[in-house]
Amino acid sequence: MNAIRLLTGCLMLVLTLPAQSQHKMPTETQCRDMVNGMLLSMKSAPMRTERDRQGANEVIGRAEKIVSDNRSRGASECDSWRAIGDLVTKQ
Repeated sequence: MNAIRLLTGCLMLVLTLPAQSQHKMPTETQCRDMVNGMLLSMKSAPMRTERDRQGANEVIGRAEKIVSDNRSRGASECDSWRAIGDLVTKQ
């Protein structure tokens, strides 16, 4: 479960960035950038064991599906951001 802890740490770091810079709701562009950045961070996080790598790949796959489904439906990027946050924090 080290992979989950690392991914959660990355998520928490990225979650604090918009809050530090402003108190307004992020724009769609900002949410899209955060979604893309989080997926990139998740994919590039180093894993120690094959088990960690497999667990991380499962979470990444679910996150990518959320984003893909939401974008195909025309849902808000901020909805995708929240859904990824829920996915990672509830692992």
